[in-house]
Amino acid sequence: MKRKEYLKVVLILPGNVLITIPFLIFLFSRNSYSFYLVAFDNFLFYVAMFFLALGLFLAIWSVRTFYTKGGDGTPGPWRPVSNLIISGPYRYVRNPMILGVVNLLLFETALFSSISFLLWAIVFFVGNIIYFIFFEEKELIKRFGEDYEEYKNEVPMLFPKFSPYNKG
Repeated sequence: MKRKEYLKVVLILPGNVLITIPFLIFLFSRNSYSFYLVAFDNFLFYVAMFFLALGLFLAIWSVRTFYTKGGDGTPGPWRPVSNLIISGPYRYVRNPMILGVVNLLLFETALFSSISFLLWAIVFFVGNIIYFIFFEEKELIKRFGEDYEEYKNEVPMLFPKFSPYNKG
């Protein structure tokens, strides 16, 4: 059952962010903005591959850590995990899953040389910062109390630190 829940979360959340919305952006803005797949000999192709590798690494590591350490629940807000996760990538940054998705959006931006996709990546990034500050973090403080407060004070929200957080 837990695998089905995780599959649903992956299809609904990153699936819409990385596939559905960019496809709609393409459909509705292709007459106003240019989209083209960059060639192998274009520097942007290698920038795109960097963002792809980094994004996949962060997303997979984050979801795997969530799955093994989160207890009941999923990364989806409709069924939050029961354990405060402070291991894996969460020792370096509080929101590695979102960083992974932002890097995948930057991959799409570079691969298709698209200003429209870049604007979508910025909207997604800023929207998530607002959501984290005004909604998610308040809920995490209610659920995990002082443990989350300490973690929040030691681990940056979006820009990873180089040394891992070690409680205690």
